[in-house]
Amino acid sequence: MAKDEHPTDKQLHLPLALVVGGPPALANAVDEAAVGAQVFVTRCALADVTTVAAEIRPLVMVMSEEIFGFDPESFKALARDVGSQLLTVHEGQLDVGMLEGQLKALMPDADDIGPNSDGEPGQQ
Repeated sequence: MAKDEHPTDKQLHLPLALVVGGPPALANAVDEAAVGAQVFVTRCALADVTTVAAEIRPLVMVMSEEIFGFDPESFKALARDVGSQLLTVHEGQLDVGMLEGQLKALMPDADDIGPNSDGEPGQQ
């Protein structure tokens, strides 16, 4: 390989969860759960979800059931397109321990689901 040539970049899949909109309590609960699940968390507004998800390709997209209910088919399609799993959470049941378990369970599965696979994103 010549001095000015660079090897092909390999895509790195970080354990990343994207919290989509919702109240601060949801984001805070996901932040707490992520520590135990060893997951990085970032947030975005509902209006920015398509752009942000395409840019960062999170392994899991977390949103309230209320937000998911606005357009479930579009969220499923977006998750499929960017290789993410979907995790919907009832805002009245923000249990950090349960969220941690769900994040841990989804992370290994998300590695097998990519934009070119036939896998179907999971929904909890």
